[in-house]
Amino acid sequence: MQPVRSWRSHFSVRCLFFFVLLAVVLFSQAAFAATTVITDADKGGTIHLKAGDTLEVRLKANPTTGYMWFLRKNPMPLLKLTGQTQTEATEPGVGRPVFQVFEFLAKQPGNGILLLHYVRSWDPPLPDEQQFQVHVLVE
Repeated sequence: MQPVRSWRSHFSVRCLFFFVLLAVVLFSQAAFAATTVITDADKGGTIHLKAGDTLEVRLKANPTTGYMWFLRKNPMPLLKLTGQTQTEATEPGVGRPVFQVFEFLAKQPGNGILLLHYVRSWDPPLPDEQQFQVHVLVE
């Protein structure tokens, strides 16, 4: 009877090891994904990401005046917009700035320009509108 238990015990340990190894392989990309946060200070610069990383763009806005940041149709197939939020104003009252936060997932290797426009949603695009642009490189 002892040899049967020993065989079952080894089989259980091997199965457990196999499933742990499988989990590590399947979830390794998510486990090592990084988040890169950029702000107004990064305007015009170059951002380096790896596929699976998250890019968080935090820009100051004043929605009580109607002005907000907008992404005009995501022209970059290598980034996917996964979320958009805004912070609360630090002081009460009308006209207090907030931060708009855009979250993107780096889907595939490549490079391109991420462009956001600071406009009123009801106004047509103007040549002199404020813009935020960064060059994105995904490895």
